[in-house]
Amino acid sequence: MIDIASLTLQRQLTGTVRQVQHAQGLPCLLIQRPECEAVVSLYGGHLLHFTPRGQAPWLWLSQDALLDGQHAIRGGIPVCWPWFGPSPERVGAGKPQHGFARNKTWQLDGISEDADSTLIHLSLSDDAETLALWPFAFELQLDIKVGRELTLQLTCCNTGDQPFTYSGALHTYFNIAEVSQVSLAGLPHNYLDKLANFAPVNSDHFALDRAMDRVYLQEDARLSLSTGHQTLQLEHRHSNASVVWNPWQEGAAKMGDFDDAGWQHMLCVEPAITEDAPITVLPDEEHSLSVTMRA
Repeated sequence: MIDIASLTLQRQLTGTVRQVQHAQGLPCLLIQRPECEAVVSLYGGHLLHFTPRGQAPWLWLSQDALLDGQHAIRGGIPVCWPWFGPSPERVGAGKPQHGFARNKTWQLDGISEDADSTLIHLSLSDDAETLALWPFAFELQLDIKVGRELTLQLTCCNTGDQPFTYSGALHTYFNIAEVSQVSLAGLPHNYLDKLANFAPVNSDHFALDRAMDRVYLQEDARLSLSTGHQTLQLEHRHSNASVVWNPWQEGAAKMGDFDDAGWQHMLCVEPAITEDAPITVLPDEEHSLSVTMRA
């Protein structure tokens, strides 16, 4: 959870949205509604914080997260695009983990408000830096809708004259009370274990009792996640997999921006487009990936 006291008001944008700056220098939007509170970083197009009134925060943010607008942010909902994980062979080795969208400053294009929700519309387009990493013209649009429930929709538009292929994820870090209290329903019995070189596993039981990095191949999942704080219904759209990840103590210790106890209070459950089945977008066409969460 982000400390609201660490945010300095710059200007009021609408009745529910303020432009603020984090103490480390991160430009953000603070949304405060009767139903909820949320913080969006313009760097990365990154939802850092979402808390409905009277509930525990839904999202986990590392106490050691770097919020300086220069580094990828550990926690919240990073946008992984145009690839997910290490750069694939089709892109070339050695390029940024999870693509470049989470390391770029996004444009605020609009804010819409109604009686039930606030919608933040952000965009990101190709520039010299992105073209050097991935030689395609594009526009990304990210809609973040907050109210009693939370929806993120990422739409990629091909603005060039040649097809492009992408994978990606809305890499959601959920705030959990402790690992022993977590349950996750709605998953298929089969998954690929990334910690065992993508070995296939068949299991009808989920327990968060060890390091895990699992790819459950399922389209448009409907999951139920009990965090120990509340039970959340997750609806994934236009994805081909649900990825479930916790690095456990040993894995977290290897990451400088992951606080020592953080692994006990987080679980990533995310809609993903895997590299085994990437999406090809033709010129002047688009594709969307989205998640809706409700208590």
